[in-house]
Amino acid sequence: MSASQRIKIAMWIFTLGLCCGLAGCIEEFEAEDITDVLEGTLVIDARISDQNIRQTIFLSRTFSLQDSEPLPENGAQVSIINETGTRIDFSEMVPGAYSTNSAVALEQGRSYTLEIITVDGVRYISDEAALPNKVEITNLSAEKRINGFEKEGIAILVDNTDRFSGQNYYRYEYEETYKILAPDPNPFDWDEIDYDINDGDGWEVTVAARDKLVNICYGTNSSKDIILASTAGLNANSVDDFEVRFLHSDTYAISHRYSILVKQYHHDVNANSFFSLLKDFSSAESIFSNVQTGGLEGNITVQNSGKSLVFGYFELSSYSEKRLFFDYDDFFPNEPLPPYLTNCFTGAPPLYPEGFHITPAPDGDGFIIDGTNGSPLIDGILTGLYAYHADNEDYEDYIAREGGVGGAAPFLVKPLGCVDCREFGSTVVPEFWTEE
Repeated sequence: MSASQRIKIAMWIFTLGLCCGLAGCIEEFEAEDITDVLEGTLVIDARISDQNIRQTIFLSRTFSLQDSEPLPENGAQVSIINETGTRIDFSEMVPGAYSTNSAVALEQGRSYTLEIITVDGVRYISDEAALPNKVEITNLSAEKRINGFEKEGIAILVDNTDRFSGQNYYRYEYEETYKILAPDPNPFDWDEIDYDINDGDGWEVTVAARDKLVNICYGTNSSKDIILASTAGLNANSVDDFEVRFLHSDTYAISHRYSILVKQYHHDVNANSFFSLLKDFSSAESIFSNVQTGGLEGNITVQNSGKSLVFGYFELSSYSEKRLFFDYDDFFPNEPLPPYLTNCFTGAPPLYPEGFHITPAPDGDGFIIDGTNGSPLIDGILTGLYAYHADNEDYEDYIAREGGVGGAAPFLVKPLGCVDCREFGSTVVPEFWTEE
């Protein structure tokens, strides 16, 4: 889930929680009634792990229900402080995103507090949080299964082992990468696209040889849902065969070669409670008709201002990751592949529309096109709809039969993504990719 997506979810959930707190969520409310209450509320996305990386915290302000993007909070002072007073400072790299100046690995056994001071002098402070012990993913596997909806597919399963006793809580994210093979590669591409009716050639489209085919690409998706696991109530304190992803057998991503990187965040029971509530709220069909009572409380408070509203959570977690690869044939040998990402129909858009009519201009300078629209073929090419597929063998016969060029299609075309896979991914091979 991207930072922007996480903040958007947080903003909507904050709105719901506030409305529940103010009105008990027992009746419908008008969105405009809460605008003044929400205005200026700080939203904090502070998920820090023990990875030796540049850590990043995202700050934004509440936005109106008519807007679609969160408002970045600029110019804040952001720090993490451990129990000895050692301070780790963050700098604003892009609007609303604050990162450490270099890679930082938090220490096991230490407690940390988040401090934020905004440009208006308001200080926000988190509860003290300790870094949980390290728990490694011991196995990541793929298994052919039937899910709860009687759909056949591939389940991505996680195992881990904790050498300490006690209950454990985990949050998971994943990044999946998959091979894309365009079904209709073509060694030719559009060359000259001419919309000048007065150059002596009329409207003109030509093709030329490509430098290389663009039929092998790699697509990438990231998880968007909140995925949580817990050993609470279990006899063991380790996760076994936990399903982090299910891919239906008709999912294109598994058509050829597929890879998934699963990221495990081991956090405490308080973080688990927060993200469990966030998950429940964000999966509600309509936040405006939800009847939950009470707000969604984080662990960050305002210290020196009457503005007591703030939304966010300071999460500390230990991190582990594992990657796996598989091919479609590993689980569905000799079976038809899932459908491609788009319908690869063959079309024949005319160069000149039906009813095309042209007359010389009265002053003798150029021509006038009467009562017709632009070229369906050229317009489709310019807007990225069509790729060259083949010459239309019926083109000349159509012109002779109909007595004009209106409605005649010189080429057969395919949707661009069926010829050029860059519509859905990149031709750059990922550094981690392997075919073995």
